[in-house]
Amino acid sequence: MNNKVFSSVFSWLKSTEMFARPSKQLPGKWELFEYYIEEGDELRHFTEDQLKGGKVFWNINFNEDENYTHKSNLPVSLVTEMKDGKWNISKNYVTLLSPENFRNSIEFQFAIEKGTLKFLKKDAFGRIEFFGFFNKLQ
Repeated sequence: MNNKVFSSVFSWLKSTEMFARPSKQLPGKWELFEYYIEEGDELRHFTEDQLKGGKVFWNINFNEDENYTHKSNLPVSLVTEMKDGKWNISKNYVTLLSPENFRNSIEFQFAIEKGTLKFLKKDAFGRIEFFGFFNKLQ
């Protein structure tokens, strides 16, 4: 096969992969529209209507320079204690790095499917601390 053709095919594959990878889709502003938390033995589900009705929100902005900012009144302790800082991705995990102490960083398993960002955080016992769904804001 001709090196020039091979090179152009390889470049095309790299460019299409870049747009498909969740790490390249993450930068932008995201708004929570649904979430689950596990309290005791109960899995609690909060719908979009419940969030809007209670005026509960969590907006998070991931910048291309790997900084994030967020605003929230979500009554979930890991979110209320979170400070703006840097973000980092490794495989299917995004870590929100604490600017004060790296031990306070929060790691979420994440996926982006059909324009929806999904964040999952479990505790050491496998209970869901937070499982949220975000829409990307334009």
